[in-house]
This record gives sequence, structure tokens and C-alpha cells, in this order.
Amino acid sequence: QREISVSEFFAKNRHLLGFDNPRKALLTTVKEAVDNALDACEEAGILPEVEVRIDVAKIDGQPTLTPAQADRFIVTVTDNGPGIPRKNIGNVFGKLLFGSKFHRLRMSRGQQGIGISAAAMYGQLTTGKPTRVVSKIRGQSKAHCMDFSIDTKKNQPAVHDTDDINWDRQQGTQVLIELVGKYLKGKLSVDEYLELTAVANPHA
Repeated sequence: QREISVSEFFAKNRHLLGFDNPRKALLTTVKEAVDNALDACEEAGILPEVEVRIDVAKIDGQPTLTPAQADRFIVTVTDNGPGIPRKNIGNVFGKLLFGSKFHRLRMSRGQQGIGISAAAMYGQLTTGKPTRVVSKIRGQSKAHCMDFSIDTKKNQPAVHDTDDINWDRQQGTQVLIELVGKYLKGKLSVDEYLELTAVANPHA
């Protein structure tokens, strides 16, 4: 018997986090990123502006597929929240069960802080691509950009690339995850989730 890390456990039991099939995985990834963005803005007293973008991932040498045909997507969610200090970016997105939500006994969106790092891990497991996070705190001249994957044995972020870049926003966070998913309209779709979220959060 050996101790397994929390992220190794979830890597083997991804259905427990809402990644049982490609359609649900795409929806869960968008939901976790949007919930995080809304929570971050709310806690900082900022009127939230959240941009959700889903692009069909281009695979070298293959024709570009329509969203209905594709099974690989790039999900990009950008907010105008307070941003994340550089030293915390890897832990927030690349370490399961790291997060302020998990220890707070109050209602909050999302999966108690497991969510966004689980989405990053799902993307890594299905495409082998790292997650990219860009974050800028108000007053900083440049944003910090980090590419990382999750070391599931240690439940730690493995940073591949890190740089300071120009970003035309005053503040905010952007997360980019490439994953295997299925984009469909109708019930339990990304479109329906965003519609309901807009109704529930008319200030956003």
C-alpha cells in the first residue's frame, strides 16, 4: 500500500469531478472557470466582465473542423478581477484542493476549489498540452504569463514557461485550457449554462 496524492486519485477517477464524457467535460471546464471569475470579482467588489471563448483546436496538417465535428477545443476565459499574485498562480490552477473556497463555510459557486485545477488536469490528460494563465494586478505595468502542467504524483504544478508580457487590460486573469470535448447545443450545453448564469447574475 502506498499513499497516493489527491490529484493522482482524481486523475484515475475523473468522473467524480464531472468529467465523465467529452460533452460534460467541456461544460464543466467552462463552468469552473466562469464561477472562479465571478467569485474573484465579487470578493474584490468589482463589477464582473467575463469573456468566454471556445475555439476548435487546430491539429497540424488536418483541415479545420466545424464545432459540431470537432473533438478538441481551446477554452479561454478572461475576467476583469483583481488578478493573482505571481507566486500563487501555479498553486491556484495546478494544485488540487488549494484554494480559499475549500476552507470557507459559506455558499460559493464552483466545486469548493477543486474545480479549475481539475479542469487543467483533464486537459493535460486528454491532450498532453499545458494550461496557460495570464494574470495582472492593477498598477503593474506587465501581466505575468505562465504555462504549466500538474505533477499528479506530487500534486504540484510543473512550470514549463513563465514570462512578463504586455496585456491591454488594467487587471484580470485569463485561463486557457486545451481539451478533448464535445460541443452541442440544447440542454446541458455551454450555451444554456451561460444563459442561466447571466440570468442569475444580472450584474455580470
